[in-house]
Amino acid sequence: MPVELLEDKTRWDQFVENSPQGLLFHKWDFLKTVERHSRYRFLPYCVYAGEELRCIFPFFVGRDHGLTVMSSPPPNTQIWYLGPAFDPSVQARKATAREEIFEQVTNELFSEIHKIAPNYVSITTVPNFLDVRSFIWKKYREHFWLTYAIDLEKSLDEILASFSVSCRKNIKKLSAYSPDIQQTDDVSPMLDMWRERFAEHGVQVPLLSDSYLKELVTAFPKDVTVYNVTIDGTVATATAFCAMQKERYCYWVGGVNARKDLSVQEYLMWEVIKRAKSEGFKKLDLGSNDARLDRFKSKFDPVLDPFLTFTKTDTLHKVYYAFKKLRGLRS
Repeated sequence: MPVELLEDKTRWDQFVENSPQGLLFHKWDFLKTVERHSRYRFLPYCVYAGEELRCIFPFFVGRDHGLTVMSSPPPNTQIWYLGPAFDPSVQARKATAREEIFEQVTNELFSEIHKIAPNYVSITTVPNFLDVRSFIWKKYREHFWLTYAIDLEKSLDEILASFSVSCRKNIKKLSAYSPDIQQTDDVSPMLDMWRERFAEHGVQVPLLSDSYLKELVTAFPKDVTVYNVTIDGTVATATAFCAMQKERYCYWVGGVNARKDLSVQEYLMWEVIKRAKSEGFKKLDLGSNDARLDRFKSKFDPVLDPFLTFTKTDTLHKVYYAFKKLRGLRS
């Protein structure tokens, strides 16, 4: 199975559209936007069986404090999942054939990684992609994660009834304020609120730059929507949602409530659930793995979908970060 770097945007995006693992985050323009706004170079790996394209694997390579880093995805890109995407015919095969292809693909890709010889590698898979034994056999360290998702195949009455009592009360209470929900491509109010909230917690905004997010919203007008909720003419919350897949909608960026006396985010979530269901989405991905935010998201009675991150680090990388940690303890 030969590996090459594919420079054909049309073929790449067609593959993403058909792949069970293909996400908005895998799209060519999304990945090229990351490359333009980061210090990483995009490597569009493709693995073939004869003339048939079996797998795409977007990687990024760059330098961090003198060390070579390969990642899929890079940090601060707000890409939740990436990693490999396979042709749908692979998934349809019997277990022996499917597993053989998985192993052949990963062997070829690990060979390419070995040529670059990075000090650190990080790969995050898409939700529910669980046959990851090839990574484990190659001595990658696995990190198990869970994301929340709302099942949109239930009726709206069932979905609403599953919310916590306080959540339903808060939605009803906010309705009395006649909130106005606007769909926009202006990310400025959202970024202002987001930056202020991160400052309150004493951490930096996990984003390459404001211009990076603005460019993504402009590049994907059909897939990314910013919702502003205004009350009495003032923006009370602003959140970006995206169509991650044909059947999976995503509570993506932002989500800061500027009106701490009202549960504006709960009201917005319910309105977006109704819209996403009407448009045929089957799940609303809420994200997870932050204890404070998970308490809010659990009010919507979501299911849990697993995904994994795999990492490998060499001795030099371990020594550098051990030294960095030691300096931090002494300062």
